[in-house]
Amino acid sequence: MYEYLRGRVEEVGARHVVLETGDGVGWSLQVPGSLTARLRRGEEARILVHLSISDTARTLYGFATPLERRLFRKLIQVSGIGPATALSVLSALPAEALIRTILDGEVDRLVTLRGIGRKTAERIVVELRDGLRELASELGAEATAGASPEEDLVRVLTDLGMPAAAAGRAAERARSRLGPGADFQDLLKEALRDDSR
Repeated sequence: MYEYLRGRVEEVGARHVVLETGDGVGWSLQVPGSLTARLRRGEEARILVHLSISDTARTLYGFATPLERRLFRKLIQVSGIGPATALSVLSALPAEALIRTILDGEVDRLVTLRGIGRKTAERIVVELRDGLRELASELGAEATAGASPEEDLVRVLTDLGMPAAAAGRAAERARSRLGPGADFQDLLKEALRDDSR
């Protein structure tokens, strides 16, 4: 229904922002902490949105990147995870760290997140692992038109939410460790591991 909102940031809270659009309407959006850290009152912003409708409320959730929103939508499909818990997970773990945690089956790490018990953590891994592998493959498949493999890897890492400078360093170290003939998916996994060290 809604794809994004663009407007002036009127208020920034711990987990919410108010965005005033050109029609003079102020939209309240629930957002992960990673987004509130980037926004400043009075600045213009474009925020991707997801509308959640329940019996008692209609709530807009906002995200900085398409990947964050995709992860949110995957999380809320897991039994026992509602939008508030999904948002809490995305606030606690950056997108690339969450993907790495699920792909590696780190149930114990997921259990440390607010609102996630062991059974829910296990369901997250079982239900989302294959879909996230496909997502990583999609991102890797898109990396075909870059000037160099390193630039392709950097682009994918930034798509996953890693800052550009950190992505450049991680890509360089991964290429150095695995060598010039390394498979792209191996390089991506190594670069993501490198970011967590």
